[in-house]
Amino acid sequence: MTVPQVSALEQVVAKKLSEVLNRATDLNFEIDLRNEGLDSIKTIEFIVNLEVEFDIEIDDQDLLVENFSTINKVTKLLSENYGVQQ
Repeated sequence: MTVPQVSALEQVVAKKLSEVLNRATDLNFEIDLRNEGLDSIKTIEFIVNLEVEFDIEIDDQDLLVENFSTINKVTKLLSENYGVQQ
C-alpha cells in the first residue's frame, strides 16, 4: 500500500485544525470537517489561525462553508486565491 504524499501546506493546515479541535486530525484530507467537530465558532478560530500563520486576510467572498469543509479545500483556497505555498 502506498502512503499519499502530504505537502507542507497540508501539514500546516492539519496542524492548525488539530489545535482548534484539540485533538489529532485524520490524514484523510477529504473528510467533512463539520462531521469532525468543526462548528461555526471553531471555524472562525480556524480561519483566524490560518490568517495569522500565513499573514493573509481571507476575503469575505471566500468565507463560505464549502471552502472550509475539508483540508483539501482549505489548502486549495489558500494556494490558489492567496498564493500560499509551503
